[in-house]
This record gives sequence, structure tokens and C-alpha cells, in this order.
Amino acid sequence: MERFVMIGKRSRKSKMGWLSSLHRRIALVLVIQVMIWCVTGFYFSWQGREGLTNEEYWHQLPAQPLYTKQRYITPDLQLQNLGNVRSVRVRIIDNVAQFEATYVANNTPGHQQAPNRSKASSYAVAWFDGETGHRWQTSALTAQRLAVNSYLGSGMFNGIRDVQRSVEFPHWAGPGFRVDFADDLNTRVYIDESSGAVLGHRNDRWPLIDWMYRLHFMDYSGKRDFNNLFIIFAGLLSVWLSITGILMIARVWKQGGFVAKR
Repeated sequence: MERFVMIGKRSRKSKMGWLSSLHRRIALVLVIQVMIWCVTGFYFSWQGREGLTNEEYWHQLPAQPLYTKQRYITPDLQLQNLGNVRSVRVRIIDNVAQFEATYVANNTPGHQQAPNRSKASSYAVAWFDGETGHRWQTSALTAQRLAVNSYLGSGMFNGIRDVQRSVEFPHWAGPGFRVDFADDLNTRVYIDESSGAVLGHRNDRWPLIDWMYRLHFMDYSGKRDFNNLFIIFAGLLSVWLSITGILMIARVWKQGGFVAKR
């Protein structure tokens, strides 16, 4: 009987030894990511909101009022061709009326998402010129004026170029314009051609900020997915480490490890 008890104790000790060894090895891996979280978190706090979003020289364009006496050409036929239109709104962009129609998306070519809308949305957006009734097309001159109006820095206009896509706005489908300014940050403003929307500002600090975001949220693919498998797995491992740590502490307590000895 005593022999079986000894075997049972050895078996429990071997299991706890294996669990303790696995606990230490996984903790060694996770502590690296914890250090990354601390460093990137400090960097975020140091930079502040404007630095992280490249909004040092950003100016939100105010909404321009609609003139009731001015006649607009409503794209009635175009809206009928879209099918199931959910909403239509009118706004002024560069002193020109623009109709924005949101409708149920289908597989017909030419349907697109809004520049800042998630790709998972089932709605598509189309923009129309209030002066002609045709599809909206942002000219290079309009893009330049929109970029200048959104810029508060002291730098001078330094050129405009056509861009199809940009790694600085990975969810943007393009095409559009990139407007550069000669300032201390080399600010660049992106304008969406299909809608005339100012996508945002970027500068020379952005690559480092982008990598800090990737490391902090374990977004190593660069898809801006903050709910990816890596961070979910790290969270589950953290929970497992907490539970096994509590079990080992309880075992040491039961064996009298926290009792002061002479």
C-alpha cells in the first residue's frame, strides 16, 4: 500500500514538474511580447494623438452650406440604374454640389466602397456631379485646392501626382492624388479621385509609427487587423499562464513553502 502511495506522489510530482517547465518556457516567449507592448505603449504616450495620426498640420474642412436658390441637376436616371438605393445626401465640395448615393452592392463592375468604409459592408457608394448629373471626377486642380485647404503648416506646395494605390492607406482602393508640401515633416496629403474625400495626411514619421502599431497589436501581416490570430493566441496563452501560475503557487503553499523556517 505504501508503495502505491509513493508511486502516486512521484506521478503527481512528474506532472507538476512538466507543467512548471512548460510554464517557464511559454513565459519566456511571452515576456518578449510584453516588453514590446511596454516599449510601444510608451512611444504612443510620448508621441500623443496628433503625432500618431499625422495630424500636426491637419485642418478638418468645414461643411459648406447649400444654396437653396441654386439649381442642381439630380441624377435621377443614374440613381434608378443603381437599383436599391438606401440614401442620398448632397454636399458641397470645392464650391460644387455633389450627390452621394448609398445602395445595396452587387457584383456589377463599377460598384465600389466608400474610401473610409469597411470592405465587409454590404453597401456601395456612388458620387455624382450636381452641375452635370454625371459621375463625379475629381480633377488635379480640385485635389490641389482640397489638400491646401486641409493643411495648416508653413510649407509650400511641392507638387501633385496621380496614384493608384498607397501602402500608407492599405484599405484604400484608389485611384487618387498625392499632394506634397515642403515642410519639416515632408507632409503628403491623399485625395480620393472618385469622391473628392481627403483621406488624410502622412509624413516621414509614418513608417516608424506604422511599425509601432504592427508590433503593439501583433499585426505582422500589415492588414491593420487588430483582432488577428496572433493576438488572440497571445491572450489565450496569458490566461493559461495565469491559471497554471495560481496552481503552482497553491502547490507551494500546500507544501509549506511560504512558512518561515528557523
